[in-house]
Amino acid sequence: MPIETIYTPQAPPPGPYAQAIKHAGLIFASGQTPEDPATGKPVRGTIAEQTRLVLTNLKAILEAGGSGLDKVLKVNVYLSDIKHKPEMNAVYREFFPLNPPARIALAAAGLDDGLDVEIDLIAAA
Repeated sequence: MPIETIYTPQAPPPGPYAQAIKHAGLIFASGQTPEDPATGKPVRGTIAEQTRLVLTNLKAILEAGGSGLDKVLKVNVYLSDIKHKPEMNAVYREFFPLNPPARIALAAAGLDDGLDVEIDLIAAA
């Protein structure tokens, strides 16, 4: 089975990694932080604003790979502080209102650029 690299200009340009990889009927999306796709620059703001941008960018990546948020199987959420979880959850529910995927949300020190949210996921292709 071939391995396909997924790229879209609708999400931030990646560093030395793929935005996502598609293989064996699955899409593995790299961790995304709240960055503006047009500039590649970090966007600081509330946890809600950061979460919304991250999930919007992940949605664009999935759509570029022929998938969507409705096909997400597993999500990993990394927060700079676990106290941000309620605010992140409020936005997360907007993107996964029904049948949400399996998920972990945890505090992780040292997220890129001093941001507060990073999310990666696995979806069906």
